[in-house]
Amino acid sequence: MFFRKNSKAFDLTDTLNGCLKGKQTAQRALYEHYFSFAKSICLRYAASQEQAEEMVNDGFLKVLEKLPLYDPTRAFEAWFRTVVIRTSIDYYRRNQLQGTRITLEDAPEPEYEDNLLENMAAEEILTLVQKLPPAYRAVFSLFVVDGYTHAEIAELLGINEGTSRSNLAKARTKLQAWVSTSHPAYMK
Repeated sequence: MFFRKNSKAFDLTDTLNGCLKGKQTAQRALYEHYFSFAKSICLRYAASQEQAEEMVNDGFLKVLEKLPLYDPTRAFEAWFRTVVIRTSIDYYRRNQLQGTRITLEDAPEPEYEDNLLENMAAEEILTLVQKLPPAYRAVFSLFVVDGYTHAEIAELLGINEGTSRSNLAKARTKLQAWVSTSHPAYMK
């Protein structure tokens, strides 16, 4: 048969052992198996598909570099996700942080409608999140999607906790404004 599927199933343990030995076939298998997962994470922090792919590649390099530190008694996907998120934040710091730091400590919390985003498709939401300024996008993704606290975000991004809160509020306000103008039916 010419169109036979590859009968070799992905074996995480064998693949990780091969990666630890520096085998390129194992590294390629890991990349191909986890590429979509990594890209879905990076898209939340990137301004474009190209930027997300750069983050993915940086993330895989970091995963391979840090693989000897991975504890096999823990879930690989959780460890992998953490490495990719931190790599995305490092990319953000290197390429986006200049000139976007906001020092407003105690901005009043604007009113926004939390249920607006519930009625939108994930792709629409991702498109809107990618339009946010880099500082807002990073805080929004870390807080809303990845579940980090403002203290953790402040430490990761090298900002004050109040700045994290302010950036989240401003991100939500911008998203709500964009949703209300592009989808007026979602407004009450």
